[in-house]
Amino acid sequence: MKLAIIGAASPRFPLLLHSLIQRPDIELDELCLYDLDSEKLTILYNTVIAAITEHHAPTFTIHMASSLVEAVRGAHYIFSSIRVGGQQARMIDEQVPLAFDLIGQETLGAGGLFLALRTIPVVLEQVKIIKEHAPDAWIINFTNPSGLVTQAVKSLAGYERIIGICDAPELIPTHAATIYHCRPEDVELRYFGLNHYGWVYSLMVTGEEKLSDLIAHHLDEFIALEPFYEGMRDHMRTTNLIANEYLYYYLNTSSVVANQKAATAGRAEQIRGLDDALYVALREAQRPPLEPYNDYIDRRNASYMQMESGYARTNDTTFSLLDSHNPNGYDAIALNVLSALQHGTGPSLILNVLNDGAFPPLKTTDVIEASTRFTSDGPRVITPPPALSHEILDRIGVMKRYERQVVDAVRLHSEDEAIEALRIHPLVGPDAAASVFKALKSAHEQNGSPPIFG
Repeated sequence: MKLAIIGAASPRFPLLLHSLIQRPDIELDELCLYDLDSEKLTILYNTVIAAITEHHAPTFTIHMASSLVEAVRGAHYIFSSIRVGGQQARMIDEQVPLAFDLIGQETLGAGGLFLALRTIPVVLEQVKIIKEHAPDAWIINFTNPSGLVTQAVKSLAGYERIIGICDAPELIPTHAATIYHCRPEDVELRYFGLNHYGWVYSLMVTGEEKLSDLIAHHLDEFIALEPFYEGMRDHMRTTNLIANEYLYYYLNTSSVVANQKAATAGRAEQIRGLDDALYVALREAQRPPLEPYNDYIDRRNASYMQMESGYARTNDTTFSLLDSHNPNGYDAIALNVLSALQHGTGPSLILNVLNDGAFPPLKTTDVIEASTRFTSDGPRVITPPPALSHEILDRIGVMKRYERQVVDAVRLHSEDEAIEALRIHPLVGPDAAASVFKALKSAHEQNGSPPIFG
């Protein structure tokens, strides 16, 4: 069995490797790593990855590929995690919308549109290569915006063996386990919506429904663990649902924009600084490689959503890669998908997959983010979702119209269609759509970013 990693120079890849080596349920002979930034991949390979393999002694071979063709040739599974344009393009996506009093964020609103327009054509070209050299491979897609990329691959490339994943909903069972004094593995969610736009409608703790109890009696404890949920307290009480963390941007738009404008550095600038410092430390090798790596993860986790929300996150533990075990982290989710694909069964997982009739108000061909069960043919949405409020159903419908419009814009290579998508998006709207689109396009052209539509 061969697993290929596209985007293996990401600092998050060591988390995946550390977990993968400790998964005896996953059959693997070969792990092939590829990244356009071969220099960073080589640094990571010779430092952090080497430290992991020295500690764990994996039973499979690990090597770097010099081309995408070499990486995917004969692969049975492919993990894709790329950022087209890098953190520099992300900085533009975050900064320009603020001039229009719009949220600047890498997957939402106007910035999210430009990330999608840059990324989808690149992924479609990769899928062409995969079709030729690994036609039966399953693609497990981390690449943001995950739901939109997964939708585009299915709609425009006709490639069905792709599953989109996101770790955002999985923070919830981790916190629920703390509140109810159980293992995270003992908490099971039921979730429905779209990527970065969904709701938990059931929370089972050791087989007992606890969603209403958590919201009615333990909300203060939950918010203490994830402070920015304070901005969604009223929404959770009103709906009796737990919203995906990204709903924070929609429910607190004005305060997020104000916080972003007041910040000395946006999220992309923060991450670029952390990334650069990590690779410098690894290159200089003045400390054992896992020391700067552990520092990096600590600093990255501690700063998440802090600038946007204004809520500080406390962390009583120090990260240690070799001691880490997070059953709900992004690495565990990806590996649970891989295991389930190999065995045809597994725990319920929240994934981006075809609606396929599970929720009739949406099209059969729409990609949704929902709780799924695995069969020998892959994941299937757990149906039917419960009756959700008309307000939430309307929200999902509007956002799906936006996603369909983005895919149409890519298919037609049409700026007019892309602007129409922004008119639909609830974080932009008709008044600002054309202006912010033109401003973003101009800023990216001046920066030399990859062109939209490829």
